[in-house]
Amino acid sequence: QPAAPKPAAVAAAPQPEPAVVAAAPKPEAQDEPRVTAYTPPTESKTKAIEAVEQTQVAALPPESTGVGRLRWPAQGRVIAGFGSSGGKKSDGIDIAVPEGTAVHAAENGVVIYAGDGLKGFGNTVLVSHEDGLVTVYGHASELKVKRGDQVRRGQEIARSGMTGDADRPKLHFEVRKGTSPVDPMTYLR
Repeated sequence: QPAAPKPAAVAAAPQPEPAVVAAAPKPEAQDEPRVTAYTPPTESKTKAIEAVEQTQVAALPPESTGVGRLRWPAQGRVIAGFGSSGGKKSDGIDIAVPEGTAVHAAENGVVIYAGDGLKGFGNTVLVSHEDGLVTVYGHASELKVKRGDQVRRGQEIARSGMTGDADRPKLHFEVRKGTSPVDPMTYLR
């Protein structure tokens, strides 16, 4: 049998000196999506919602049901209407409901925000709809969806509560066309 070849003398080969390179900023990868943290403004509820509406969500909302009117998100008595009342301005309506009542999506859409970072609203869900509407569901005790989820009309998205600046269990519900609040009563059936 032939003799096995002798291993090359690796240790005897001179090792090159490592090059000293100044720390240069790393170029950002163009293929990777940028993720930024959202810090809502504290000026007002309206400005905070407008800031959330400006964020992009990868998922497109499912097609509208074509009903033409929004579904009531919860059954209860309207205790505060849209507009100014008693010196307070409201961009939506407040619906009195027992704590833990199921809150339903008013129409097919995609969740663009689900969290407790909007000043005064507590746990809140914002849903973007195919026709340019955004619905807002505030003061929830529990959120059942997360950002990017597609939701269907009537799907449970939260449980009512008393979070944020709520003084009693209720659901705060808004409808926005673009970034402008509109009277939800004109959209509900």
